[in-house]
Amino acid sequence: MNVEPIINAKFKRFREKMELVNMADGVAFEQFVNHTILSAHQPDAFNGDNELFEKVNVGGTKDMGIDGIAIKLNGLFIRDLDEAKDLTKKLPRLSIEFIFIQSKYKSNFDKGEFNNFSDGVREFLSETQKQPVSDEIKELIKIKDFLVSENAVFKWEDNPSVRLYYVVMGKWHQSQHQLALSETFKEDIIALNTYKSPSVHFIDLDGFKSILDSNDNNFKVVINAIETMPLTSVELVNNSCVLLCYASELKKILTTEPDGLIRKSLFDDNVRDYQGDNNINTEINETINNEPQKFALLNNGITIVCEEYIPSNRQITLKNPQIVNGCQTSHVIFHNSDSNEILSKVPIVIKLISTNDSEITNQIVRGTNRQNIVLDEAFETTKKFHKDLEEFINALSGDYERFYYERRSKQYDHNPSISHFQKLSLRLIFQSFVGMFINEPHISHRHESKLLEMYSNLVFQEHQSKLPYFTSALSFYKLEKLFRAGTLDKKSLYAFRTHLLMIFRELIAGTKPNINNELIVDEHCQLVLQVLKDNKKTADKFMEAAKIFETSRKYWINDLKKDQFRIKDVKEFTDLVLSNIRKVKTVSTDLVEDANFRYTGKIAKIFKDKFGSYCGFIERNPTNIFFHSSAAKGINLFDKEGKLATYRVSTNPKSGQLLAVEVEVNG
Repeated sequence: MNVEPIINAKFKRFREKMELVNMADGVAFEQFVNHTILSAHQPDAFNGDNELFEKVNVGGTKDMGIDGIAIKLNGLFIRDLDEAKDLTKKLPRLSIEFIFIQSKYKSNFDKGEFNNFSDGVREFLSETQKQPVSDEIKELIKIKDFLVSENAVFKWEDNPSVRLYYVVMGKWHQSQHQLALSETFKEDIIALNTYKSPSVHFIDLDGFKSILDSNDNNFKVVINAIETMPLTSVELVNNSCVLLCYASELKKILTTEPDGLIRKSLFDDNVRDYQGDNNINTEINETINNEPQKFALLNNGITIVCEEYIPSNRQITLKNPQIVNGCQTSHVIFHNSDSNEILSKVPIVIKLISTNDSEITNQIVRGTNRQNIVLDEAFETTKKFHKDLEEFINALSGDYERFYYERRSKQYDHNPSISHFQKLSLRLIFQSFVGMFINEPHISHRHESKLLEMYSNLVFQEHQSKLPYFTSALSFYKLEKLFRAGTLDKKSLYAFRTHLLMIFRELIAGTKPNINNELIVDEHCQLVLQVLKDNKKTADKFMEAAKIFETSRKYWINDLKKDQFRIKDVKEFTDLVLSNIRKVKTVSTDLVEDANFRYTGKIAKIFKDKFGSYCGFIERNPTNIFFHSSAAKGINLFDKEGKLATYRVSTNPKSGQLLAVEVEVNG
């Protein structure tokens, strides 16, 4: 089939980037559509994350007539049931969305195909499923069942949303038969009394091209101005002005066609995403709905940088705009988009700047985002450790095989020579390290916010060597290549990658080292890196690791009579694997709960208590930990501020306060 040239070019580029050139056209196209549609919902969703991409592509045998399924929880795609449970515990309110995609690499919309598609979705959303279902879809059904159960329903902001996308590379002619099927489907889902009325999108060639352009932030929009005022001339700035318009005009920039999503790619340069119903956003919403005429007086407005804008009378055409400040305001306006009559009364001030100079754009971002930022998991990678790790990986990977730490979303998108698989995110580096160097693969698959909560005092510490982080990242990168090449069986082993990383390291270098002892851990890493330098030795060692894993799994199921589906997240299975490696009865060290583990931190403060004895605090997340001179026997503490100390953690039996004990000071 001859596809529109621009779409065909982007499809070809996608196949090369994702290494799908040998895949059948129809299957590769399904994955291309899934990637495109879901990137419109969350632009950075698949950056360096092949696991999520694998999970949303459900087309094949027993696929219920569905090619792609994604579940969103508060704007984030969910990979597994544990992640859904972790986020449900953490989030005060839940916004849930189920997305289903069916695509055809042909030119006509088929009534029978759409009927099969909607039947499959109907059954997925029902309490029970009668038709055969693949293992991949079964896992997604488990997530769905949990999110609509009593465990989660009391936190719902509203009933879950349902979106269907039927994508065909032809022209949509408003088929009355398919529209009637769509209405019947909507009525059936509403009758379940669980979900909001579904939205069904028939995406034709033009609509799909529009989504591709929106994802690339490549579009033009014309807005009507109330008034404009030019700003002073600045070098490397083509044009700039202050624009006053109504919020209904801003909505034209914010909303995608044809599915009416917020255009997430507009906010790539923002320092943080939408923060939800916090106090500030609630106040913005109240002003819009109660005192719309005061909005321009009470709100700072937004800043837009674009490639070009063309004024004509009271209309302005914007080309490829980016909202670099005003993410919160923009989202609140979008969430009021059903009230177009109200938005047409809300005046908003826009600072509009036309420039193609990236440094000017960066200066504008820094200058317009001076608000205090809460350092939660969303900002972990802004810390110095991660900036240094990024440079360390970039400098060292060339000696082995080139890959990159994509510390910031879409950081390397400007470089077409860097493939999708060469970019590793915080999530992947974190999970690999926890599995490989902390020997806790049964925990490593958890969401990064949960991992940061559990390991905040153990990983990404300033005093630690960067080499084990590099080693685990390179090992993960090499392991992924073996899966893509078919050297390792993806179906049976892919979910256990961090188990394989742990076995791989133990086979080469032995028992895990203390990650806080730079000399020891670096020597340990060098043994692993010597193997990683040689592709054949690497493949052989991972295949040996796979055999040990399979032997352990068979013993777990056949001899111990344990649940085959309770392997990935069970510490007892990790201990079994380690005992099979070492051929001795031993168990893994759970660093999070091990009372004998010695932590390392800098002494933040030394002072005397009311009895004249020295006391102090050692730096520790989320709050510094107290110690008394009695816990640092034989050490003169008066000049030890700023020194590194190691310590165990104990608890005050009366107050429950954490205390540092057995304190030893370096230097």
